[in-house]
Amino acid sequence: MAKYMKIRRDDVCAGCGVALPAGSQAYWLANERVVKCQACHDDTGLPSTETDNVSATDNVSPAGDASPLDSPDAAAVSADVAGNSAQSEYEKRSARELAKKQKRVAEDAEWRTTIKEQRPVLGRIASALTPKPEIGPESQATTAWKVGAEGERRVAEVLAEAQGVEVLHDRRIPGSKANIDHIAIGPSGVFVIDAKKYSGTVEVRDVGSLFRTDERLYVNGRDRTKLVDGVLWQIEVVRAALADEFGDVAVHGVLCFIGCEWGLIMRRKRIKGVTTLWPKALPDHVSAPGTLGDRAGAIAAHLRLQLASAD
Repeated sequence: MAKYMKIRRDDVCAGCGVALPAGSQAYWLANERVVKCQACHDDTGLPSTETDNVSATDNVSPAGDASPLDSPDAAAVSADVAGNSAQSEYEKRSARELAKKQKRVAEDAEWRTTIKEQRPVLGRIASALTPKPEIGPESQATTAWKVGAEGERRVAEVLAEAQGVEVLHDRRIPGSKANIDHIAIGPSGVFVIDAKKYSGTVEVRDVGSLFRTDERLYVNGRDRTKLVDGVLWQIEVVRAALADEFGDVAVHGVLCFIGCEWGLIMRRKRIKGVTTLWPKALPDHVSAPGTLGDRAGAIAAHLRLQLASAD
């Protein structure tokens, strides 16, 4: 059973991975205990009724449920453009949202013409007292995709500065609508990088008790630990893609925040094994010395076959 409602806490769409901030309208699927944005809920065939770039998050299939990784054809792996799928999704949602608004405006104009013809006096009064619909700014849920694409492109720019590193962008996760923003293969292993364009201070807080540790990631005072869980899932997807051929290669998780504050002394933060950092710290992080040697090219080629472009 799905209920369309205003959610009371920050969450993430189980279908596409877009962030749904507290107070936004979304579907609550009680049986699955997840939320979905309207677009994803409508795509399921069920009755119809903020934000960040789409990427793998929690509330999506766990790593153990991932489909077998089939090798896509050459056309599917040729494109490799950062932010491409997020930009495409933004354009699709923007066009759909604009069309709905234009339809309401056209229907309103038609109603005003008709009612004035049918009831010259009362119709004019009704028309004058009824507010006209306007084509206002895009919704936060739609704009989030544009912002996400901008963040991914910024991360791609700094990754291009990393020496001796192979980089893949915008790779599709098999069996899911989600994607992996960036995969970097450097001397010390494979880095799964999720780009997020947020504002505010990044903090790791221990909210547990004296006898129990419970580290949480906070950004601008909001609990964003689900972003970490999303990266952990992406790591498992990449490990499955590496399979036996490159099973010995270390896979690291990174959350790269664009536009955030890190305090007077800028330090990378780690939570659940995932590193959080800012764009300019990324090249040094992924190019750190290691024992991978000349295998980076072969690993990158393998991952391009196993994880197709998400465009």
